[in-house]
Amino acid sequence: MSDLRISFIVKFATGVTKHHAMHTALIINPTAGRGRGRTMAEEIVACLRDAGIECAPHYTRAPLEAAEFVRTLAETHELVLIAGGDGTWCEAVDGAMRSTARPVLGLIPVGTGNDFAKMLGYGNDWREACRHAASGKTRRVDIGCCRYDDGSLRYFANGAGIGFDAQVSREARRIRFLRGNTVYILAVLRTLMLRYATPHMTLEHDHEKLEQKITLIAAANGQCYGGAFRIAPEASIDDGYLDVVCARGLSRLRILGLLPKVLRGTHLSDPAVTMVRSRRLVIRSDVPLPLHLDGEVVSNEATSLEVEILPGALEVCA
Repeated sequence: MSDLRISFIVKFATGVTKHHAMHTALIINPTAGRGRGRTMAEEIVACLRDAGIECAPHYTRAPLEAAEFVRTLAETHELVLIAGGDGTWCEAVDGAMRSTARPVLGLIPVGTGNDFAKMLGYGNDWREACRHAASGKTRRVDIGCCRYDDGSLRYFANGAGIGFDAQVSREARRIRFLRGNTVYILAVLRTLMLRYATPHMTLEHDHEKLEQKITLIAAANGQCYGGAFRIAPEASIDDGYLDVVCARGLSRLRILGLLPKVLRGTHLSDPAVTMVRSRRLVIRSDVPLPLHLDGEVVSNEATSLEVEILPGALEVCA
């Protein structure tokens, strides 16, 4: 049983249900979910207060600031709550993994896809996430680690992808007039029209080495991408493995035909798709490609990357 859970039990047993700000911190990304983070900030603070958590919010103002906040706040707070989407959560995870005083993290989903929140059991329900945080229940989850090209090292929670799915993530960031899963559907169609490619890649994992034209390679810790795409329907965030999904070089028409299967999570039976569980993989491409971690494009010119899973590396509210 974690120290955090013990502290919660003691507080509830003694009738003390408010958590002092020095123990719990709240980070809010005001731009998450096309601005939902900003409009819902007061509601989130009030909901946490009603659940027994008293804390003043810290607002991010720039990319990667959530990671810096977590590293700083970890020195004085045992629990750090993150109100944002998968991108903000990815930054927070990266910050926690680089901290010597590794805090417990809690995710309050106010983003577009909220993919990792689904794996934690509350999906888009941010109020339920607040209640989870107040309950003191935690679990250990696996975290991914990706090293690419120039030696850059980043941690991720839900998944890493290179190829078509990363192009979709890049297109989704350019769509400002829609919200929810529709953003990613439109991004897929725009990618097919504007960014379609099937480069030659080499993939090495625990079991074999493949060399062929590839549409995408996804190293999934969680099951979903983009809110609706069940890219790895059998993945688990605490089994110590990545579900590596590979789609060979496909035509535009073939990709469109495969899309409904990905939405249903039935694409793994398609002969063009392979899935293996692996603790580590190495990917090399003949041409520079975008690379995404948890839906955030971290490189537009990746040609070489190593990905591995770190079992039970982080404790989270769940």
